[in-house]
Amino acid sequence: MFWSKSQPQAIDQTLLKSWLELDKERSVVNGRFISRPGVFAWDRIDVASALLAKHFATHLSGTAADLGAGFGYLTAELLQHCSGITSVDLYEAEHRALQLAQKNLLSHASRVPLHYHWHDVTNGLLAKYDVIISNPPFHTQSRMDRPDIGRRFITVAAQSLNPGGQLWIVANRHLPYEEVLVEGFESVKIIVEQQGFKVIAATKSKVTLRKVRK
Repeated sequence: MFWSKSQPQAIDQTLLKSWLELDKERSVVNGRFISRPGVFAWDRIDVASALLAKHFATHLSGTAADLGAGFGYLTAELLQHCSGITSVDLYEAEHRALQLAQKNLLSHASRVPLHYHWHDVTNGLLAKYDVIISNPPFHTQSRMDRPDIGRRFITVAAQSLNPGGQLWIVANRHLPYEEVLVEGFESVKIIVEQQGFKVIAATKSKVTLRKVRK
């Protein structure tokens, strides 16, 4: 950490302007979305996210959450293909990405309530849902694999789904998520394995277990 007194007269305004231009919002994906450099997969649709969206079951319905929502692509696809979705909560740890999601989903806001949470998913969610979708982060900025992050996303999803609720998730094929999925869900099904990724649909038990007092 460091700090300094501001000295406006010493600022190279030309250089400052060029830096700000580099971070400027711009349209991507043939104008469908607004994005900006620095956000995950900022100038394209991530291959894994596209694979997940392609295989969403159209019967998904009820309240939904998008964990690690980025600039809003998966939520847009969910709303486009699943007319039974009644609301979506978007959870994203990067504030810049969440601001973009709000702009990208404006056209959907009149149809269903959309709520944006600047929030670390690993700390748990703020409500219960019928559907949760996610392309969780699986590495750090150093590109080291971090399967613990994805496993925590799955655990949190299991805790935050209503009985009978479904988690739709995409993951790198080699990441070991099956054990934690089996622990938290009654049914786990691999929908497709393609391009080095796997799309998994997991369904929570409809029976809520209660502790019996002795």
